[in-house]
Amino acid sequence: MAQRATVAITVLCAAAPLSPAAAQREPVLKQVDVPHAYYWREMYVPQVTSGPSAVTWAPDGTALIYSMQGSLWRQRIGSSVAEQLTTGPGYDYQPDWSSDGRAVAFARYANDAIELELLDLTAGTVRALTANGAVNVEPRWSPEGGRLAFVSSLYNLQPVGPLSLADVVAGRQ
Repeated sequence: MAQRATVAITVLCAAAPLSPAAAQREPVLKQVDVPHAYYWREMYVPQVTSGPSAVTWAPDGTALIYSMQGSLWRQRIGSSVAEQLTTGPGYDYQPDWSSDGRAVAFARYANDAIELELLDLTAGTVRALTANGAVNVEPRWSPEGGRLAFVSSLYNLQPVGPLSLADVVAGRQ
């Protein structure tokens, strides 16, 4: 019986493809065209989670905004209640609260790209900050609140490498 099992395992192993290329998966976000793209994706593209992640403080320290289950949520410090801020198609994450407290920049994964969006906390509206079909992640407000720095897969076209700047007030990248 042991000899039959050994023969069966040997036959199955021999039937397996020898080429590692046959076992490779189709890459996600093909816009990431860099050497070692796997590491770039692992470093910059967050993994989908069901619990809270990517938290940002309110400028006055009274609340947090975080990503959870593809939406952004606001929760006051000391409260057990969270308010959902974004809904709809796409996966919203990596929020960054502006220094004046009126807006939140964040990344939205939809339509096989990651674009930056701006949430107006007073009006509750969202508008696009980028629409280039690239992978744009990790938005960070400037101290005065008029510009954003972020990482983009369009780095080959940028004079400063993978970092990009967007003038939020003037509405240009």
